Amino acid sequence: MINDSIQKGGIVCATRGGGSSRIVQLEAIRLARTQKRPLTFIYIVDSNVMDKVDAGLKTAVYNELLWMGKTLLRIAQRRAGSADLNAELVVREGNVQDEISRFLDESEAVMLLLGAPRGATADVVGDDGIETFAASIQSGRKTEIRIVYPES
Repeated sequence: MINDSIQKGGIVCATRGGGSSRIVQLEAIRLARTQKRPLTFIYIVDSNVMDKVDAGLKTAVYNELLWMGKTLLRIAQRRAGSADLNAELVVREGNVQDEISRFLDESEAVMLLLGAPRGATADVVGDDGIETFAASIQSGRKTEIRIVYPES
């Protein structure tokens, strides 16, 4: 079931489409099991995307993004279930950075996992979008932020 419940002190895994989703989800599951912490998969319907959509299509595009997000979350939840781990699913709407930050604060999460897009590499540290994004969320927060890079 997808809800907006908040498990305190857990691990949060930001979920999106793309090849890195499976890798970051599996790492989140592994960490939640070894650390014996609650696991939440979160998906944000990005309001910035909606701003660029023709007014006549907004409802249809929103519904498709919401459906895709729920589907991705259910896949992640099944992966967790295969590892004998229960995972909460949360969908929010808004600016991705703001909503993730807000959820981290509300849940008092100990860790956030982000999946780096294909083509990103841990060998090159710099101004990759995912690193900039992680740094902006980390600012002023005690939650550990981990970027999980795709397999080489």
